[in-house]
Amino acid sequence: MGSLQPTFTPRKPTWRGSTSSSEMNDNFEEVVYDLNTVFSEAANLVVELSELESRMRYECVALNQRMMAVSGLISAYEIATSGYKMFHEDFYLSTNITYPTSLPEEEQCVVDTQFGVVTLPVNNSFSKLYTTNINTGDAVQAADLTTDVNALDEVDYIELTEGTPLYACDGDGSTYWERKVQFSRDYTKDYTSCRMVITLPSTSNPYVNKVFIKPHPEGTTDVTTITYDTLTSLDNVLPTFPAQGERNITNKVYSFNNIQPVKVKVDFKQRNWELENNYKTYVYGAKEIGIEKIEYKSNGKVGIRFTLPDYETKLFRYITSLRTVPEYDDSIYKISLYARESDFNSDSPIWTSASTALTTSSPLDVILYATKQIWVLVELNQEANDSSSPLFESATITYTTA
Repeated sequence: MGSLQPTFTPRKPTWRGSTSSSEMNDNFEEVVYDLNTVFSEAANLVVELSELESRMRYECVALNQRMMAVSGLISAYEIATSGYKMFHEDFYLSTNITYPTSLPEEEQCVVDTQFGVVTLPVNNSFSKLYTTNINTGDAVQAADLTTDVNALDEVDYIELTEGTPLYACDGDGSTYWERKVQFSRDYTKDYTSCRMVITLPSTSNPYVNKVFIKPHPEGTTDVTTITYDTLTSLDNVLPTFPAQGERNITNKVYSFNNIQPVKVKVDFKQRNWELENNYKTYVYGAKEIGIEKIEYKSNGKVGIRFTLPDYETKLFRYITSLRTVPEYDDSIYKISLYARESDFNSDSPIWTSASTALTTSSPLDVILYATKQIWVLVELNQEANDSSSPLFESATITYTTA
């Protein structure tokens, strides 16, 4: 919002003198200018508040739906694992993240809490959509970047309202692109869909190996496909994007070997609607879409510290299972367990992923260590000739106490 400091400075007549017409004209011109400025700023503020209200409304609806889904999953898991306690780490927070003291910083994996994933350490990164001002840290969008949004299935709507598509590609977390499609209340429409086409600016480095999406609203919008065009081929499916698409997508990142796109196309679908002003209203869009080239190191490590809660006065007895997403394979994803911090720092594990899998029938007995903490070390390794990074999403252990 701009400055509302007035420019008007009263020109008072001299004592018992007359006011010239030019002074009166100057007075009124400055008053009119200030009024126009106030009305313009007020109008901008109304638009911003309206956009914020819409964003918060649909984000809250999406959050409530996700909370209901998560509570159902937790209840189901508690029934399925009756008698066992559980720790789960999905990397959306860094509270439990730790590194061995002997591990150099350049060998520490990156924990990306925006997407809840762990990646290999990064040597360098380049956005294809914007650069970063070294003085302010602000993102500066490429001048020749273009975004076009085309309806795929939005027939017979009453009103279509759309924000600025370029806001989805500007590197600014406070802006977003929203598309709102309204139908009559009794219309039988059960979804809407559209396609965003991002035409990439010309760069000296043509390669891309990472794409991410932060949808709006998060958790209720589908992304049915992501494709890309090259100079020689059209509509190639983005590597690692699932064939069935992404339903109710949350913040999501895709890592893959180098491609050379000139256009990236994202198909959005919205199946969820709300009544707004008595209209059946579908809202979808994106807070941010990233298209990047990342240079990764070939391997790295990250640790997770699991600590019994304060209300648990006992010690660990058995580790009855260890599950990871993706599943550990002792090759790309190697796992080690430690019962003491000193052993964690000196890399003296009590179990590794090369050992027999931990199950309820073959648990790991840790009572002799008399510990209330367990450390898990995850090692990621890049496959030969790859330019992408493995994406480690979560680790879960179940246990009993003594």
